[in-house]
Amino acid sequence: MADLDSYRVRIDEIDKEITKLFEERMNVVLNVAKYKMENNLPIFNRGREDEVIQKNIGYLENKDYSGELEEFYNDLMEVSRNLQKRKMQEEEKAKNAEVIKKSKVLDKKNNGDKKIGFFGVSGSFTEEAMLKYFGNVKNPKAYDEFEDVFLAVKNNEIDYGVIPIENSSTGAIAQVYDLLSKYEFYIVGEQCIRAEQNIIGVKGTKLDDIKEVYSHPQPFAQSTEFLKCHPEWKLIPFHSTSVSAKLVSDLKEKSKVAIASKRAAEIYKLDIIKENINNQSQNTTRFIIISKNLESDSECNKVSVVFSIDDKAGTLYKLISHFAENNINMIKIESRPMEQGTWNYFLYVDFDGNIESKEVETALNLIKQNSPYFKLLGGYRKNI
Repeated sequence: MADLDSYRVRIDEIDKEITKLFEERMNVVLNVAKYKMENNLPIFNRGREDEVIQKNIGYLENKDYSGELEEFYNDLMEVSRNLQKRKMQEEEKAKNAEVIKKSKVLDKKNNGDKKIGFFGVSGSFTEEAMLKYFGNVKNPKAYDEFEDVFLAVKNNEIDYGVIPIENSSTGAIAQVYDLLSKYEFYIVGEQCIRAEQNIIGVKGTKLDDIKEVYSHPQPFAQSTEFLKCHPEWKLIPFHSTSVSAKLVSDLKEKSKVAIASKRAAEIYKLDIIKENINNQSQNTTRFIIISKNLESDSECNKVSVVFSIDDKAGTLYKLISHFAENNINMIKIESRPMEQGTWNYFLYVDFDGNIESKEVETALNLIKQNSPYFKLLGGYRKNI
């Protein structure tokens, strides 16, 4: 019969092999972390972890150890997640520190040779927001789709892109939030515009002539009360309000109108048939300015971040409490489903503060430590 010492010797030999395999596993874990960072994927994937546990339980010859093996792998994967978090946070912190050090806020009214693009065509609310934010812009580029603006920034066609992100009556524009997590860009500014929606058409058009109405889905949603009064009208979603106005101008038919701005009516020489049809008289759209580079200084007073949460009781409360504990006022919180996993969400948070302040740094570091995924979206000047 073997004695205790021989058992311990064998355990030491096994532990040595386990340590080698542990180190090998951690090296692969870091490669996985790198891939996740490059592809904006969350650290935690419950489906994958459950699959790993069940697969390895299947390898057991003695099923009596199933519970212990499950506990072992749960602990091992928690260690792996924590390593990924630590490395991702170290890289993110170093990246942010370098970016902040190099960042310089653009003199938006003296933008020189900077290339600027916007969603829509001439006459859109987005173009209006661009002009209000930047002032005179030389040869701005127009894009038909939201993602086209992001791709233009990615491919260096433009230095800054202007896109709508939320409206006071219809809320967030979900696709834009999803694009913010997909692309590694920063919000460097915002501009709010009163979005007065109008029925516009070719000269001489009357309400009784109308059969088809073209516009972006947002103006339809912002003008439901007025449109309910005309159930006979066919509502046709289009790329943007300005593109709709251009189409109506080109078609030259009294039966076809657009919902768009007064500026669009002026540009495309259309009559305003009915003005300010939106549900809210103070209907306002917030636009953001995106760039590859972070631009922030001591005068910036608004911060945007995105992070995910573990699927555990109390996690959301714990993360959100870091704002209150550091006397930070949250302005907005928006949730969007993640591509991977069911009922997993990204949380987008806007709050008052400056990214270089001690309170903000403390709160964000605590959130990073307890979140599978975190990204700073930008620090910029609030537009009220």
